[in-house]
Parts: sequence; structure tokens; C-alpha cells
Amino acid sequence: MTWKQIAITETESMTPTEKANLELAYEHFAAESAHDTERTLKTLSDDVMYRVVASGDVVYGKEAVAKYYDVWWTAFPDVNIEIKRIVATGEWVFAENFVTATHLGPWLGMAPTGKKVVQHLCAVIRCRDGLMTEESVYYDQLERLRQLGSDFTLDGRPINVPAWKDPPKLR
Repeated sequence: MTWKQIAITETESMTPTEKANLELAYEHFAAESAHDTERTLKTLSDDVMYRVVASGDVVYGKEAVAKYYDVWWTAFPDVNIEIKRIVATGEWVFAENFVTATHLGPWLGMAPTGKKVVQHLCAVIRCRDGLMTEESVYYDQLERLRQLGSDFTLDGRPINVPAWKDPPKLR
């Protein structure tokens, strides 16, 4: 049984709004993984706020979010989002995701490396009237940069950034 099947079948205590918000989040992540801008934007309110905590980027409105997706999907055209855990409560959805992608376009001033990255990501989503009004994305920027081959120094001395490890299997 997939996590989506588990989440959807174990919703007896959820309100109809929470169930709808959970389905909306699944659709949103599936649309992002398909790199389908039109489909992704259909999950968002016109006044959506999209925030990437690691970079400090905050954009408002569908047009600005579409530009953000264009940059992201150009840099990582095969991005895939796998939901590991997800919960809806009231107007909020919280998702722990596992993201894979290959760096094939410019990103943060870095030329394409062709390297595959694996990212642990948490998304905090607020919903209203069947659409996402906010999404805040949390991930470790060092985790991604290290996988792309960036060298890290402090006062001219190299810093050892620990290598990524497979997460434990979920029960």
C-alpha cells in the first residue's frame, strides 16, 4: 500500500475540508513532479505566497510562482517529489518529502554539473476554498550544494560537510 493510499484510507477522523486539503496537496506535488506549470498553478489561489526558507525567496501571485517554477525546472528538469509523510489539520497541510533531481541547468550562479541530488524537504501549506494560499518550503541548502560538488571553507579552511545518507525505512 502506498503512503497516499494509507493517508486517504485512514481519514475517519478528518473533516471534509482536511480530506480535500490532503487531496489538493497530493495533486500539487504530482503536478510539480510532472513539471506541468498549468496544472500546478490550478492548485494555487491567485494571491498565493510561496516561500523557500533556505534561499530567502518569497514570491506572491501565480505569475511570480510560475517564473520561480521555470527557473527550478530549468535547473533540475527531472525533479521528482516523493511524499514520505503527510498530515492535514484544519486549513494546514504538512508534508515530509524526498526530492530527486539532476542539475542540468544554471542554478544560483552555478553552471550545470550533471549531478543527481537527493533532497529532504518539508512543505507547510495553507489552504482556503480548495486552493493553496501559502506554501513554505524548508530544506537544507548545504545538503544540495554539497551534492553538486561545492567546496565549503571558513576563514580559508575547508569545512567537512557530512555526506547524505539514505533515510531509515518507514514502517
